[in-house]
Amino acid sequence: MARHLLRRIREGTLRTGERLPNERTLAAEFGVSRPVIREAISHLAGRGVVSPRGGSGSTVIAVAPERAQEALFLYMRDNRLDYRSIHEVRELVEVHASGVAAARATPDDIAALRQSLRTLKESPGQLAAAADADVAFHTAITRITGNQVIELILSSLHTTLLDVRSHNLALPSAYREAVRSHEAILDAIVEGDETGARVAMSAHLNAVFRYWQESDAPDTPEPPGP
Repeated sequence: MARHLLRRIREGTLRTGERLPNERTLAAEFGVSRPVIREAISHLAGRGVVSPRGGSGSTVIAVAPERAQEALFLYMRDNRLDYRSIHEVRELVEVHASGVAAARATPDDIAALRQSLRTLKESPGQLAAAADADVAFHTAITRITGNQVIELILSSLHTTLLDVRSHNLALPSAYREAVRSHEAILDAIVEGDETGARVAMSAHLNAVFRYWQESDAPDTPEPPGP
């Protein structure tokens, strides 16, 4: 039942902001009981697709970015995608995003990147702080693009990659490489050098992949703990 209603929402028969037909109407249309309709609506509400309004019925709502991000993260976790697959997506998206950031970064954007780099430099041996700074740096770059789809994809990947980051940053050579790479990426963005930013990001991501490959770590990063 929930699938039928969801199909209508996907097809645009039921649009964001519109109310679902009442339970009696839906039950008669589909030839099922009202409790079945109620359960289907409850399922859709749990997925963030509709919002129950008590006696006034349920309304179709826009899916929040956090819901979509969570769904993508859970998909990657539950299907245990290997890091090679994730690396290829990062190369496609983050390299492009770095070039866009070089063209669009404002003084405030650059200040945020510098702060993340400063924190990373000040965190040798402090894995949590270093990993957070690393995420903040990459997140700031994607935010500069102003592209919500890029932000959604990469925010999900960054959550998945916490184990990769923590593992790599525990290696002194990998930590030093991360600092150098972030400096090169930032320098190119500051200079408005789109090609330079893409090249620097590509080199950084390849180094991350190399350190992961050369380690004894499993092919697929485990999801972060609670």
